[in-house]
Amino acid sequence: MIVVIDFETTGFKAGEDEVLQVSIIDEEYNTLLNTYCRPNNKDSWEDAQKVHGITPLMVANELPFERYTAAVLDILTKADYVIAYNYAFEDAFLRAYGIEIDRKKWFDPMLAFAEIYGEWDSYHGNYKWQSLSKCARYYGYEFKAHDSLEDTKATLYCYKKMTEEAERRVQNADTTDNGEMV
Repeated sequence: MIVVIDFETTGFKAGEDEVLQVSIIDEEYNTLLNTYCRPNNKDSWEDAQKVHGITPLMVANELPFERYTAAVLDILTKADYVIAYNYAFEDAFLRAYGIEIDRKKWFDPMLAFAEIYGEWDSYHGNYKWQSLSKCARYYGYEFKAHDSLEDTKATLYCYKKMTEEAERRVQNADTTDNGEMV
């Protein structure tokens, strides 16, 4: 089973900032978890709010993320693969909440798409990371970015498109000019 996870948070610092929304879907786009979360230690997050639009009022009556950690751990543990666009972000927040996922389970479409898109970053000596929005546009997918459920769906769509492209390349490499298998 493949699952895709995404968070919206009060900021970028795992361990200091908190989860405001968590979404997990399976490879068939079924929603396994999608909920807003009330932070325990923050009562405002203006910079993050400008990005995702989640207000303190929207989460005031929600449970904190800690109430969902057992369910999240159960889902991610049962999964064969866990996909997240910029997985290091989700992984850092999961670890801050005491959830550790085997690194071999993770797949990050952002890293794969950087090479596909091909914008070289000479300063870092590698391909430049591209946003999920840019990746989705590249594959013809439209969505409302910075809603964790919508982000999981876009991530899964892009992952599937990348997988299809990779399979086509392998098939093309295995055939000769006359179409016979080598």
